[in-house]
Amino acid sequence: MRALALALACVCVLLGRASAQGDAVDFGDAMRGLSAVAACDGGPVDARFDAAAVRAHCAGLDALLADYERRWAKPAQPFFEALVPADTPTTVVYPFGGADLLTALAVFPRLEALTSISLEAGGDPRSFSRTPPGELVRHLALHRKFLGRLIRFNHSRTLDLLLLKGTPLPSQLIFALIGLKAHGYEPVGLYAVRLGPDGQVERYTAADLAAADGAAGGLKGSARHRKLNDLFAGYELTFRKRGDAGAPLKTYRHFQANLADDALAKDGRVLAYLRAQGRFAVLTKAASYLLWWSNFETIRGLLLERGAWMVSDSTGVSAVHLDPAVWTQEVYGRFAGTFLKSSAEGQRALLGLYATQPKRPLPFDFFGYPDVKVHGHLVVTRRK
Repeated sequence: MRALALALACVCVLLGRASAQGDAVDFGDAMRGLSAVAACDGGPVDARFDAAAVRAHCAGLDALLADYERRWAKPAQPFFEALVPADTPTTVVYPFGGADLLTALAVFPRLEALTSISLEAGGDPRSFSRTPPGELVRHLALHRKFLGRLIRFNHSRTLDLLLLKGTPLPSQLIFALIGLKAHGYEPVGLYAVRLGPDGQVERYTAADLAAADGAAGGLKGSARHRKLNDLFAGYELTFRKRGDAGAPLKTYRHFQANLADDALAKDGRVLAYLRAQGRFAVLTKAASYLLWWSNFETIRGLLLERGAWMVSDSTGVSAVHLDPAVWTQEVYGRFAGTFLKSSAEGQRALLGLYATQPKRPLPFDFFGYPDVKVHGHLVVTRRK
């Protein structure tokens, strides 16, 4: 027993700092080290990493973020400032989206709590400190490559995200930290979390970390990275305006979950969690038209039950599934059809909206998917 106690104490020292809330582990120190190197937020860089290599990564990242600012954020932010009603809930839910704070904070700068849900795992926050310096440079370059695609096309491919999962870095967390930097925020606290039986948020303890390492024991390379990433599927990140210690804290949680009906019937924890959030705003894009299909009826119904205002590309809730006495939709940009497989009924409904409504310009290239003719488009779904 004494040996086990010593082992867990070592885990606490190496992997995180015991929180004042019970024995939850706060990964704030590891997060700040990761943010300094991967998100280039100006914090102190671990001396074991090559300074020139980190500077080169940061130069590349800064160039990408400058392109994001010029191409998308500069025209998008005033557009959304005028578009989003002042009484929109400050709790935001982003289904089928992972770590896309670049978009979420541009659309909802006043948000106080954000939850994203996707098939992607948050990632092991400890992996950064375990990565050899030379290997780190290679993996950071891969993350820059995929971030560049996100900035250029305003959505991520699932295949790219699966590839990143095999690296030792917590990709979803890295993209979240970069989103904070881009919008002038700083990370404050980080916890690995999961949902309990009733949808309550549970923070990982030192014993959970030891169990995760035991489950990944014997695995090597990408197999080990994937296993640990899945074991650290959810996280809770708090943040505030950079340089203002008195600024209110905002909370971002990410959960890995399959939102199909059959999966939710077997495991309804995420539904219980979402119902506990009260009324919320909704953001979704590049969601493979899943909300149009009959096998995603449960999550669609919950979004319509609790959602107050929704912004999306064409992959949001279709007019086919809306009660016209309760909901109305406004469309922006141009839409000539979906570029991925979707329902014919859903396409006809959206084409009808574009044919009958006034032409409303979209001041940036894309919001999620383009249409079949590579037009940018956007849909607002609001309660009457």
